[in-house]
Formats: sequence, C-alpha cells, structure tokens
Amino acid sequence: ISNGNVSMFDGRTVRNGNLVIAEGNYRMQVKKEGAACLIIGDNAELVIDGVLQLAPNSFKSYDMIRVVGNHVKIRGKGNIIGDRHKHAGSEGEWGMGIRFDGASHATVSGLTIADCWGDCIYVGGGSRGVQISDCVLRGSRRQGISITKADGVTVSNCRIADISGTNPQYAIDIEPNRRCTVDNVLIDHVTVTGCEGGFRAALGKKTVGNARIGKVEISNCHVSAKSRHTIHLAGCEQAVVDDCTIEIRKGEKPILTRKVGQLLENNNKVIYKSK
Repeated sequence: ISNGNVSMFDGRTVRNGNLVIAEGNYRMQVKKEGAACLIIGDNAELVIDGVLQLAPNSFKSYDMIRVVGNHVKIRGKGNIIGDRHKHAGSEGEWGMGIRFDGASHATVSGLTIADCWGDCIYVGGGSRGVQISDCVLRGSRRQGISITKADGVTVSNCRIADISGTNPQYAIDIEPNRRCTVDNVLIDHVTVTGCEGGFRAALGKKTVGNARIGKVEISNCHVSAKSRHTIHLAGCEQAVVDDCTIEIRKGEKPILTRKVGQLLENNNKVIYKSK
C-alpha cells in the first residue's frame, strides 16, 4: 500500500498472503472499545516501512495490530505510533501497539513502536514461539513488553526506553494472569534506559497460587531503572541472569528475588549510579 496520506486501517484482516506498507504516513483508527485496527491471521507477512499513526480515541482497551494467526512475520524499518499524547480519555491502560493473542510461530523485527496508551507489545492468549528482535520500544505509559500467557518468547537485540505513566511501568514485565502460565522466556542483548522499572518476572498478589512462571533467562543485557526495581524475580520456578550490566541506585539490590525455585547468577557487572 502506498499513497499513505489518504490510507486508513480500521479493522482490516490479513491472512494467507503479504501486505506491504511503503514509506509514507498512514492513519489507523479504532472503531469501538476492544477493537483492533489491523488483524493478522494465519500465514501472513506484514512489511511496515512507513509510519502508522493512531488517530486519537477515548477507549480504555484496543490494539493497533492484533496477531491471532500461526506462522506470522511482521518486519520493516517503519514506525507504529500510538495516541498517548492525544488520547481523548483518562481511563484504562490497555491501548497496545502490537498484541499477540494466541499467535504461534510469530515474529516482529526491525520496527519502532512508541507512545502507546498501554504497552508497546503485549504477548498473551496462550501464544507460542513468539520472537521480538531488533526493535526500538519507547515512550509508552504502562510497559515496553508484557507477557501474561505464553510459552517460548524470545526478546533479543532490542532497545527499550522511557516507559512511564501508569503501573507497572517496566521495560519487560512477565506477569501471568489468573490461572495462566508463562514459560521459556529468553531476554538477550536488550538495553533498558529511562524506564521506571527494568525487568520483572513476578506473580501478582491476585495470582499467587493459581498462576505459574516457569523458566526465565536474562542474558547479555544492560538494564537500569528510575524508580522501581532493576531486576525483580518472584515466584519463578527457574531463573538465570548472566553476563548482564546492572545499574542500581544506592541501597538497591541488583537482583531482588523472592520464592525463586532455582536461581543462577553468573558474570554480572553492577554499576552504582551517582544519582
């Protein structure tokens, strides 16, 4: 698709084929509460080289791009820009840039996702085999990436910055919903700057006893936090943190842990911030 100045995505579904969004500016619009601007089904490839800009809305929950299919590839050098700074409402925290909802063998790479009312990327719905690589995630209110119900999620070679506005405010938050499981998560070569919190893998107060976090591995990352924990692990069955550079404030623990079954820490470097 070209001539993007007059193009609009407001509920289109793509499956069994390719959609190429060429360089240019494109408008996305949410029609109703809980809707998605663009839905990606089975066996689809979406190439984004342009700028997808969300028109302001007042909804509590919506997705700019919702991935529901198997064998999906999203790639490009373009931008997905939310309506955080022009959002017409004041409630809710679930306006997502990309949501993986029950997707399988799905990838996203090369994109910049910014200024979302909720998360840059949300992985849930029992998604499996999701890979997020070479992306820049910045400026969203709630999270850079949330993982709530999934098995086999890899985040690699990404930069996450300036996540702040409404809790939890982490660069990456692994926090299963009630009766849900998150397992086999790898965070590798990810840089975090300017976010309120760094990485968290924790069972919430309402999910202790009925949710599960299996294995989480954090490797080769450079992570800091402004006001919350830099790395917080709670309730994981197995956690690995190795070859990371961890910037902390005076009096803070580099890795805060609670009720972690097996924890391996190896070759991590701790830097104490001057402020």
